[in-house]
Amino acid sequence: MTAPPDPPGDPPALVAGELRGYRRFRLAEDGLRPPVHVGAGPWSWPIEHARCAVDDGHAPPARGCGCGLYGWYHPSHTGLGTGWGDVTAVVAARGRIVLGDSGFRAAAARVQAVSLPRRTRLSPRRRRRCEQVLAERYPEALVYRSRRRMLRRHPPEDLSALGIAVRPSTAVRYRWTALVVWLGGVLTLCSVAVVPRPVLHGIGLAQWLGLLACFVLWQVALAWLVFRAAPPPGQAPR
Repeated sequence: MTAPPDPPGDPPALVAGELRGYRRFRLAEDGLRPPVHVGAGPWSWPIEHARCAVDDGHAPPARGCGCGLYGWYHPSHTGLGTGWGDVTAVVAARGRIVLGDSGFRAAAARVQAVSLPRRTRLSPRRRRRCEQVLAERYPEALVYRSRRRMLRRHPPEDLSALGIAVRPSTAVRYRWTALVVWLGGVLTLCSVAVVPRPVLHGIGLAQWLGLLACFVLWQVALAWLVFRAAPPPGQAPR
């Protein structure tokens, strides 16, 4: 996410009440751990307070520093490329908040809801263990077995009053497009194996060069789509 320009002396925003956001966690035996700063330990209950790992001389979130508790405005941003988390959570941020284009950094936040990891779908024993860990560590947080159901009950907030347009991530569309382009290219290459050999021998140099150019364009298009499907560096919530 990108923070807005820093006006001289302009402090982080103080949002009234709580601001809903979405992020990924790694569910461990001791709770929900951030996917980036795993060494910071699991989030506390009922409130997790941000700590700056670079300079403890200022209170996070500070402008000019990347400290703070991260969250996205829209849940579609919690897909691929946002760390090694295995669960999606709804968080409620409070206090000093730096507002960005697609997400925020907050001084404090609490876990509102969590969806169980996919690995629990085929293992009732593992699912019960995950539910037990979440109930012990975050007793008032709602636990959902379905991420889709959780998002239906905790939809994105309307932040137009703050001058922010909450939009879904375009990365999902680029991922599906990249998959279609990749499959199309693979099927085309495989079809060469069934072309009769006399037909291949009859292809001229100009035609082979044209096929080579198409192959290069396919690779370039695929690389561009994969690049657009991946979030920019440094956008993984911490």
